Amino acid sequence: MLKILIVDDNDNNRLLIRALLENFIQKNNHITAKISEAENGVDAVALAMDESYDLIFMDIMMPEMDGIEATRQIREHNNKVMIIAVSAVNEEARQQEILRNGAEDYISKPINTDIFRARLSSYFALISARNRFSHQHKASNLFSQEIYCKKVTFLISNDNDLAEFWESYLLNPHNEIGGEALSDTVRAFYFIGNTALKLQLSSIITVEESEESFYFTIDGIESIPSNILELVLKKNLFNTDYRQDNNSISIRIARNKNRIEIKYVDSITVASTVSDSNIKIETTGETFVFDYMDPDDLSEMKEYIGKLDSLLLMVGSGDINSYEVESIAKNLERISKIASIYHDSYPIGMGLNALAEVIRAHLDIFIEKSGMLGPLCAAFSRDLTGWTRLIFEEGATSVNYMDDTIVANAQMIGSILSMDDHTDNEMDLDDIFDF
Repeated sequence: MLKILIVDDNDNNRLLIRALLENFIQKNNHITAKISEAENGVDAVALAMDESYDLIFMDIMMPEMDGIEATRQIREHNNKVMIIAVSAVNEEARQQEILRNGAEDYISKPINTDIFRARLSSYFALISARNRFSHQHKASNLFSQEIYCKKVTFLISNDNDLAEFWESYLLNPHNEIGGEALSDTVRAFYFIGNTALKLQLSSIITVEESEESFYFTIDGIESIPSNILELVLKKNLFNTDYRQDNNSISIRIARNKNRIEIKYVDSITVASTVSDSNIKIETTGETFVFDYMDPDDLSEMKEYIGKLDSLLLMVGSGDINSYEVESIAKNLERISKIASIYHDSYPIGMGLNALAEVIRAHLDIFIEKSGMLGPLCAAFSRDLTGWTRLIFEEGATSVNYMDDTIVANAQMIGSILSMDDHTDNEMDLDDIFDF
């Protein structure tokens, strides 16, 4: 049973928060909680010394002792409790002060009930994960009992959490992790995490590092049908070492000893290979500005890319409509028609056209998943804009310098949109992970 404390000198504020909590708990019958109240910071500290609370909602401005001092004292006594500041104080300095003294989040008054309920889902998922980890005195993965100093945890309670995991490992360079093994692992865990969300499970993805290997683990998946897990693993993990039990899957990826470090020299990317002996061998590549495209076509394509960039930046705002999504598809088609005319940009043209078709076929899903797609679309737009700048203005080492990146990112977005196309028990995953 969770123990929750509401701290506020205003009776109506306490009543509102209690009502919202009780309504949320009633709708999520797997949660049980005991809710207590305090009228000021002094009482809150006294209660927190006698009771180990999981969650505290703390007002800032109160008589006798304000919420900032109460938070500081409670945090000294209990470093696991989640403290959420709830206040009408508009001074950024005061808000930052309570966060520095131990509050983990800030909710403004008057409370927006929709936002409050949405955040409760995250709070309870995080508390549940912490409680599980607090009793775990061993490594998260199924390969080793050793505890590693480097560990990253993703609590998957909504689509945005999955998008953050995806972006962290597929859109950012991880040069010490094998390419295909990393790609297969992230895609497999993304699909498993998405399935867990549909079943209203809060899965957890953990990444640990040793000197020799990276360990990716997803747990909290015991209620996912075994045939689905088997198909996902069979589809993606051809040459990857993995282990599985009733609740978890762990994947071990060997650290790349001959890793590639990226250096930036006068805005031109230069790759350096680092051997085990740390001897750096630099290779400098000559860059070229390419002029294979007709100037009028190039100008028109840049105009469409600019319009597309503005639209894609709106995707993560949560306020995108069907007309704007249709405009995204239309601009992708326009860019594709120009790029496909020329042999050197034909692969990009085909990739953009395929994405436009998927978006049109899944317009409602695009809107529904826009929050999750936001960071992917922003990165995709940056790459497309960067491609025109480097190839046609600043110079690149090859005419196909960014082809693979742009096409792969387009396929990522398209695959997320079409992920739900296979909903029967057989769950043919071929189209989902064929990037």
